[in-house]
Amino acid sequence: MKIEMAYFSEGVSMKRKRLLVCNVQTVAIVLCLVPFIKALTPEGLALLDFKENLHDPVGVLQSWNLSDISPCSWRGIICNNVTSRVETLNLPRASLNGTISSQLGTLSELRRLGLHFNKFTGPIPASLGNLTFLKALYLHNNSLTGSLPDTLGLLPKLQVLDVSNNKLEGEVPESYINLSKRKFFFTGNGLLCGNSLLGLPACSLSSQESSSIRNASHSSWSLWKILLVSVGGFLFFKLIIGLLLLRRWLREDEEREIDLGKGGKLVMFKGGTTVPTSREMLRAVRRIKKKDIVGEGGYGTVYKIVLKDNSTFAVKKLKQCLEAARGFENELETLGEIKHCNLVKLRGYCISPSTKLLIYDFLPNGTLDQLLHPRTDAEKQNPVDWQTRVNVALGVARALGYIHHCCEPRIVHRDVSATNVLLDENFEPRLSDFGLAKLMDYGDTHVTVTVAGTFGYVSPEYAKTGQATEKSDVFSFGVLLLEILSGRRPTDSSISEEHVNLAGWVRSLHENCEEFEIVEKSLRDTVPHRELAMVMEIACRCISLAPQERPRMDKIAQYLERLIELDSPPSDFTLSTTASIRTRSLNNIDNPRPSHDFLDISDLPGFRHDGHKFVIDMGQSS
Repeated sequence: MKIEMAYFSEGVSMKRKRLLVCNVQTVAIVLCLVPFIKALTPEGLALLDFKENLHDPVGVLQSWNLSDISPCSWRGIICNNVTSRVETLNLPRASLNGTISSQLGTLSELRRLGLHFNKFTGPIPASLGNLTFLKALYLHNNSLTGSLPDTLGLLPKLQVLDVSNNKLEGEVPESYINLSKRKFFFTGNGLLCGNSLLGLPACSLSSQESSSIRNASHSSWSLWKILLVSVGGFLFFKLIIGLLLLRRWLREDEEREIDLGKGGKLVMFKGGTTVPTSREMLRAVRRIKKKDIVGEGGYGTVYKIVLKDNSTFAVKKLKQCLEAARGFENELETLGEIKHCNLVKLRGYCISPSTKLLIYDFLPNGTLDQLLHPRTDAEKQNPVDWQTRVNVALGVARALGYIHHCCEPRIVHRDVSATNVLLDENFEPRLSDFGLAKLMDYGDTHVTVTVAGTFGYVSPEYAKTGQATEKSDVFSFGVLLLEILSGRRPTDSSISEEHVNLAGWVRSLHENCEEFEIVEKSLRDTVPHRELAMVMEIACRCISLAPQERPRMDKIAQYLERLIELDSPPSDFTLSTTASIRTRSLNNIDNPRPSHDFLDISDLPGFRHDGHKFVIDMGQSS
C-alpha cells in the first residue's frame, strides 16, 4: 500500500508563523498629535525643535507652546505685520544651555538672530547659510566649538557677524573674505587662523592638519552616533516584536489540545478524492484547539480540522495505546487498506511517545444518535422517515457483514451503537471505530479485561466474560434496530421499571407478542405494518440471549435488501404464523386492517414453512 509520511522531532511545537505586528501605541500618539500639527505653522515647529535641544533654567521659553497657532506672540520672536513670518529671534542673556538646532535654517525670512551671552555649545549649523535675508548674526560669548561653516560667508545681505569669545578653531574659509568690508568679530577664538585681510594669523601646516583631523574625528563620531541609534532602535523594535510573539505562542501552547511531544511520525494513505500531504496535515493537527471538538466516544475525543483547500477531516485522539507501537502501526496499515462504502475510511495516523491519532474522512451530517434523538423543537416536528431508517439499518448491516465475513483476518467491532454510525451529505451511513479492537485471526475471539462498548448495546455474554465475537456485534445491531423502530435510546428512562434497558423490555414483550408497543407512533401511522413486523422479527432474533440463535450479519443484510426491493406483495395469503400474529398485534395498537393486507413472505430468502407457521431462517452460527 502506498503511503506518504512526515517525521517530526520538535519537543514543543514551534510553528512557522507569519504575523504582522502593529505598534498601536505609536499610532495612537501620532493620531493625537495630528490636530496640533495642523494648528501650528512650520516656523513654529522649527522653533519648538530649537527649544527641545535647550535647557531653560529661568523659563524664558515658557510661552513657546505647541497649542498656539502662530509663534508671533512668543518671547524673543518678532514677526512681519503683513505676512506673519518670523523676522527676528533675539534671546540674549537668557542662560540657555544646549546646541543650536539646524531647524533655524528653515526660517527663510529671518533678518536678525541674536543668541549672545548664553551657554550654547557644539558647532554652528551650516544650515544658517540658508537664511538669505539675514543681516545680523550675534553668537558671541558662548562656548561654540568646531570650525566656521563656509556658507555664512556667502550670505548676500549679512552686515554683522559676531562670533567672538567662543571656542572655534581651524582655518576660516575663503568665502569670509567677502566680509572684510563689513562688521565681523572673530576675537577670543585662539585657534582660529586664516586670511590676513580678516586680521587672523596665518595657519601653519600642523594647525591645518590638526583641524582636519578634528573635523574628521567629529564627522566620524557623528556617523557612529547615527549608526548606534539606528541599530539600537532596530534591536528595540525586534525585542518588542519578540515579546509579542512569545506571548502569543505561550497563549497558543495553553490552548493546544494535542501535544505531539518529541519524536514521531504522521502517515497518510494514498487514495481518495483528496489526499493532503503529511506535512500539511501535521501543521493542521498542531493547530487543534478545544473549540474543534465535535464528539467523544469510548476510544477517545474527535476533532474537526479544515485544511487550506477547505477539505475537512476528523482526527480521533485515542485515550490509550491499544498495542505496542509496532503492532499498533501494523494494525492501522491493515485497516488503511479496507474500503467499503458503509465504513468510515481511515486516511492516516500519527504516533508519538505521548499521543496516538487516527485521521478519518469528516462526515457532515453527524451521527445516527443525533438524527434519531433530536434536541430542538424544530427537529422534533420532523421525525425521520421510514425509508431513511431502513437504509441506515441496511448500510450498517452491510458494513458489519463485510468486516465479519470478507476481511482476513476477521474484525469484531465491539462497540456498535448509534453514536458510531455517521451520516454523509446524502445521509448514507458509515460505520466508524471498526478495527480499533485487536484484529482477530480467523475463528479466534477477542478476550479483554475491560469491556469496550456502550452501555445498553453490549451483549450479556460479552459483559460477563469479556469475550467478544461476531455474535456480540449482532446483539448490538439488534439493539440498534430497536432504537430505529422506537426512537428510544437503549437506556431510555421511560422504560418499564422491571427492565433496565430496551433489549430486556422488548424480550419480555416478545413473549406475549406485544413488542410493537415500542414502535414510534409516527411509524405506526405511516408504514405498512407488515414491514414493521419483519424488521421487528429481525431485531428480536438479534437480541436473543443465546448467541447461537442470532443470525449472521451477511444474512441480515440480504434480507433487508429484499425488504427494500419489495414492490407489490400478493394479497391472497393471511398469516396464521408467528409473524402474522405479531402483525395483527401491531394492527390492534391502532386501527385494525383487513386480512388481505397481510403479506405472503414464503418467497423471501431465509423463510421456510414449519408445520403451522413460517420461520425466518437467516443461517447458522459461524
